Amino acid sequence: MRRRIGLLLTGCGCYDGTDPHEAVLAMLAIQQAGHELVALTLDSPQFHVVDHTTGVEAENQQRLIMTESARLVRGKLHRIADLSPKLLDGIIIPGGQGAAKNVLRAFAPEGQREMVEGVASFLLDANRAGAVIGAISLAEFVVSAVFGPWPENKGCFDLAADEVLVDRDRRLLLTPGYTVAISLVQLQTGISHLCAEMWKLLDERDRGL
Repeated sequence: MRRRIGLLLTGCGCYDGTDPHEAVLAMLAIQQAGHELVALTLDSPQFHVVDHTTGVEAENQQRLIMTESARLVRGKLHRIADLSPKLLDGIIIPGGQGAAKNVLRAFAPEGQREMVEGVASFLLDANRAGAVIGAISLAEFVVSAVFGPWPENKGCFDLAADEVLVDRDRRLLLTPGYTVAISLVQLQTGISHLCAEMWKLLDERDRGL
């Protein structure tokens, strides 16, 4: 069965946006399974801009999450504000520091740390409608901020590179991505396993299990 799988992008670049490798390998797994890829993003400024040659913040620069995310996508890129979450069977959120910085504002000063408007409600509404939510690497913090702690309070560093933490009751998945993987081969294996678990959960959903 062909399904619609959203991929939530938070920029382009592992230090200030979505990790490109995690995003592309997730796209590949979705399309290899014969599903429809629905690229999603936010229409707001990045937390900051980082020079990826040095890893140091580039001062006096500002970039938009949507503009940067478009670098990773061929075809339509949807703002989450413009798309009904109930249309999606699953959502995968790749990591990269943009997940924490641009969605959670995790590095903002105390009192300014809050999730970007619309993200929590989008994920909750999709999940309530039956969508499976998959997180890769640092996206674990976005998902736990919305749905609560992962089973046994586990996180990325508690998993092997090819392992997937499955929360069947809440239809949530986590693989550690580049927080643990040290090669593209390991990264692809973990992401492929996450997607395989997503297809299983969707099959169970459709059978009423």
